[in-house]
Order: sequence, then C-alpha cells, then structure tokens
Amino acid sequence: MILRGAAAQRRAEVETARALNHQLAGLVAFAVHDPQHLPEFRPDDTAAATAATAQGAREVDHERVRGALIAMALRPRP
Repeated sequence: MILRGAAAQRRAEVETARALNHQLAGLVAFAVHDPQHLPEFRPDDTAAATAATAQGAREVDHERVRGALIAMALRPRP
C-alpha cells in the first residue's frame, strides 16, 4: 500500500514535469520564431483547484496508512 502510494506520487510528479516542459517548449518556440506574439502569462486557476484536490487525496491516503499501521501494532503477537 505504501509503495503503491509512493509510485503514484512519483508518476504524478513526472506527469507534472512533462506538462511544464511541454508548455516551456511552446513558449520557447514563440520566443524564437515570433517574439511579438508571445502570449502573456496568465495564472492557471484550475491548477490551484487540482492541487487542493490532490492534497485532500494525499491526506486520505496518509490516514489509511496510519490506520493500517495502528491495526498492525494492535494485532496480537504469537
């Protein structure tokens, strides 16, 4: 369970880096070929909402792992 969560988090980080690199490549292409039409920076409002959702999911995962560890600690030992 812990390893799957860590792997999922790593995949999310890689996907975020991929998206940022893709956007950067587009901006570099604009800057090199047509600098007058370079789009202006606009903060992405959906990113904040997505980050809040991801934070909630992380908290739920954390509580599940915590519960599993407490259950393991309270299990009678042979």
